Amino acid sequence: MNKIFHELVIMFFRIINLLLLSFLYISLNAQTPIVDVDFDDCNIVDNGSLAAKLILIDDAKCECGLEGESFEFDGVKDGINFDDKVNFLFNSDFTLEFYFSVFNKFDIVDLVSFKNECSGDSSFSIQYFPSINEVRFLARGSEFVNIELRLPLDDSQCWHHFAVVRNGFKYFIYLDGKVSENKNSGDKYVFSNRNILSISNNSCVYDINSSFQRFKGRIDQFKVFNYALNELELRKRRILSDKILNQDTTIFLGDGIDIEMGPTCADNFNWSDKQDLSDPNILNPTITPEKSTKYYIYFLMKGKTCKDSIFIHILDKDKLDCEKLLLPNSFTPNGDGLNDIIKISNNFIVDKLKSFEVYNRWGTRVFRTIDKNEGWDGNYKNEKINPGKYVYKVKYICKDKEYLGQGIINLLR
Repeated sequence: MNKIFHELVIMFFRIINLLLLSFLYISLNAQTPIVDVDFDDCNIVDNGSLAAKLILIDDAKCECGLEGESFEFDGVKDGINFDDKVNFLFNSDFTLEFYFSVFNKFDIVDLVSFKNECSGDSSFSIQYFPSINEVRFLARGSEFVNIELRLPLDDSQCWHHFAVVRNGFKYFIYLDGKVSENKNSGDKYVFSNRNILSISNNSCVYDINSSFQRFKGRIDQFKVFNYALNELELRKRRILSDKILNQDTTIFLGDGIDIEMGPTCADNFNWSDKQDLSDPNILNPTITPEKSTKYYIYFLMKGKTCKDSIFIHILDKDKLDCEKLLLPNSFTPNGDGLNDIIKISNNFIVDKLKSFEVYNRWGTRVFRTIDKNEGWDGNYKNEKINPGKYVYKVKYICKDKEYLGQGIINLLR
């Protein structure tokens, strides 16, 4: 009897170990794109596990990219085709992700397509509409448009991060931090295995009745995953190019702020209010305002102008109002690096923080700190908590007197 029990215990632990190893393998595998074309070192090579073959059409140029090089397409003949190794990827869960910078100003452009003719059934395309600044994902079923997802494109940005995701039979698209609605394709929807995955090689450009043009612009960091990335994962993957990484802030009169900047491929740039900058000819100056000011930086890339801004609010120490404790009324802890943590905005009025506490609607304290530089990340006991309204209370010392600040925080996801 003891021998049988001993064997059962051994078998049980073997099964557990196998399950753990399987889970670890799947987890590690899911972190690696199955198609990975980064264009670095001016190479058109799939570094992913699929090792698909890429065919360069005409003579696209190697240019500056987000983290190395990208490829620029001329809008006339340039394009890239993938071999049929990739064709099986799109009839189950997948994420197709890439960055693009577009220079087209007229007519419709296919950024990426998976089809073999202009109006082919069982195909999809990712299209840009310059006239209305919109990006669309169009998937065709039998003789009709089966799925259409669209998002507005912010033309003030030089580079854009896009992804289309299939999860089961549901699709959504992601563009620069925005996510579309989910649409269900139906359980019989499949893509043709005769299709060709292409970048800027739209078969519609050969149709004399078509209003399509070839894509003119740059593509970088082209990846396909054989699983569905969620919104949070996509936000975490976003590279904030041509962006001021500092958030809007408040400082004392006479103080300065060191600017941090994301990567850029700009041919030139220009700051506003140059008199307040330590050096207006660099991307990372120290800004020392004499009054509250919104500063703009303009990037010029291939004749296209993009911009970003930062607002710096100035306070005079001699006119400091201890009763005006400032906290944002909402935050979005989604991991995109923007507005993920809520904390005291003007903590310079706080000589000593006695407590900063956050409570849910039932009176449970979900956050507490005595460090005036620390904020709440929207978690409670290391778990994400639901969106909604939360009450904050702050006890602090300012100019040798104790104050209480309180209000409502909106947690958005």
